[in-house]
Amino acid sequence: MKKTVSLSFFWRTLFLGFALLLNVTLGYRLFFSEQSFFAWQGVQRHFSNMQQQLLDIQQKLTFLSEEIRLLQSNNDYIERAVRERLNYVRENEILYVFEKKQLVNSIWTETEEDLQNE
Repeated sequence: MKKTVSLSFFWRTLFLGFALLLNVTLGYRLFFSEQSFFAWQGVQRHFSNMQQQLLDIQQKLTFLSEEIRLLQSNNDYIERAVRERLNYVRENEILYVFEKKQLVNSIWTETEEDLQNE
């Protein structure tokens, strides 16, 4: 009868060791592997960013499609686009092109309104 108890203890210990090893392996995979919970969260963030980029690209595509349609069918739009983008002028017109100024915080660039607010 003593061998049966010993054999039962051996199988219980072996089963407990296997269960412990299985739990450690699953815990490692849950938190630290490439298929972990944290990796899944990273994939979800990346997916959200990609969806936002897709929406932005679709909006740009819609805008460009509309512009192509206008350029193919609307002469007034073509003229306006050429005049704005390429600085074309009609005969007897003068074109003034101004550079964009950078705002500089200086006492020399303050207006009277700025001085009154102080």
